[in-house]
Amino acid sequence: MKKLIITPLLILFLFSSVAFLSISAFGQGRGDGFTASVDTIMYEGFNYPAGQLPPGWILDGAQAPWSVNNSLMAGGSAPELYLGYSFASGSSRLISPAINIENIHELCLKYKQYLINYQADYGEIIGLDVTFDGGQTWQAVWEQPLGLLDIPQGEFEYYLSVPEGATSMQYAFRYEGNSYAINMWVIDNIILETVPDNDLLCTSYCHFDGNTTPKAGEMTMYFAEILNGGKQTQTNYTVKLMREDGVELASAPGESIAYGEKKFYLLQCTPGAEYIGNPTNVYVYIDFAQDEIPENNHSKNLMINVQPVNTATTQIGSGSWPMIYLPYNFFNLYSLTQSLYFPEEIGMTGDSITGIQYTCQFDEDVPNIPIQIWMGETNKHNLSEGWIDPATLTPVFNGTVNFAKGFNNIYIPLDNAYEYHGGNLVVYSNKGYTKMVIGTPFISSIDTGSNRSYASERDDAAFDPMNPPTGYSTDYYPNITLFYSTSPNSITDIQKSASAISLFPNPANSILSVRADEIVLEIKMFNTLGQVVYQKTVGNKQHEINVSNFNPGVYLVQMLTPKGLITQKVQVAK
Repeated sequence: MKKLIITPLLILFLFSSVAFLSISAFGQGRGDGFTASVDTIMYEGFNYPAGQLPPGWILDGAQAPWSVNNSLMAGGSAPELYLGYSFASGSSRLISPAINIENIHELCLKYKQYLINYQADYGEIIGLDVTFDGGQTWQAVWEQPLGLLDIPQGEFEYYLSVPEGATSMQYAFRYEGNSYAINMWVIDNIILETVPDNDLLCTSYCHFDGNTTPKAGEMTMYFAEILNGGKQTQTNYTVKLMREDGVELASAPGESIAYGEKKFYLLQCTPGAEYIGNPTNVYVYIDFAQDEIPENNHSKNLMINVQPVNTATTQIGSGSWPMIYLPYNFFNLYSLTQSLYFPEEIGMTGDSITGIQYTCQFDEDVPNIPIQIWMGETNKHNLSEGWIDPATLTPVFNGTVNFAKGFNNIYIPLDNAYEYHGGNLVVYSNKGYTKMVIGTPFISSIDTGSNRSYASERDDAAFDPMNPPTGYSTDYYPNITLFYSTSPNSITDIQKSASAISLFPNPANSILSVRADEIVLEIKMFNTLGQVVYQKTVGNKQHEINVSNFNPGVYLVQMLTPKGLITQKVQVAK
């Protein structure tokens, strides 16, 4: 666990190296001479002296140390709103001044933010609230458990319906718990604006995901959500799954969607064998002729690595610990690591390992990272005595890897397949890069007392992997998925292309249990307005959700697994 000391040099580094991702176009036209009718009601850039609260803002509750800070990490320009760590504990809101919204019925609130977390979770909750009655009642627009992962830098936007008769509003940033559990939370460039009549969104603000390693010739499902950011209810649109060269892979007719509502679409396609070995980007596009801001109709890209039909997978590790030094340490410039995986975990023998996949979250895109990987087998069951001799290992990968911003599975196809013979598998990794990058954890497990991993890192010079220096052992090991090619005589069954997940009881009134036949990486619950009411990085086959404080009604439970997204409905009753 580590507290970050933010120096002016690090601030400049963060600003220069972290790409700002704009979610929607402001004041932009359709390209045909038409301009979206959007008016700015309020703008706050926090251009005030550092070290104090912004004028007119009120800190209510626990005195978490909010202030204006002369930094620029949220994606705007200095200064910005800043919450550093302290020992303030309890619930606190930093409340904006009142804003006149007379005769306005629909609003979009957007801002830039970046939260750099701390590797300790005491159950904190963060959120954004609004009030239309001077603070007598507050409505949670967005909230989530803080957990252990960062919130990567970006622009976030929320669509609000103004209650009848309301003439003013305030918004507040909420922190519940001990503020020692973060490194910093920074916010800038808050905009409150009206919305156009016609605007559908499918940007990085909306979720798009699916199986990134599908098999050739097998149907694959992709999950996309879209949001209506315009006043008018829409029906005349199409949601399309597109390949990066513009080829349409699948489509679904649009369903009726009202202002502020989200809709969820499952799009299915069957990848061809011609894409094996040729990574391909896919994305979702909303085909909507009346859209006044068409620039936000394109989702993020999803990199797809199509696998041969005789590919099977083994998943190892069910923990959910974010570790910054295994298998690749980006806080230091150069790193070496070894980890052990045991036969009872691998569950196959006599087949060739063709690829390896890690799960990680990066706060920024970090492309073209030189990586080397070796594999081998040993009769040792721990690495307490140091490295397994690199001379006994086989080189399987020497190239560059792209690490994409956000929570992703990173698939690395091996240059040379490794024939596994049933021993304790050693995965040896070498990484070098010319600058430090923060916010790069890999999801890992812990095997207490095992000394399953060994690592070394430094900044002064690259390592000679064949002559590694003394390092240190640890009980943590990265969660991995091994891809391997099955022979016709193999006794290993190819895994099913879908995961079996059960939610019970349904209806639920206190605890909703999640049980799966493989690891669930992340769970989200959405209410009927499309708002995320629950989000948790899981990394396990079992999970419990306390729904006792949820409003009665129907919810969508979205579960991310290594094979893709599964969405089920559940009812919460009282």
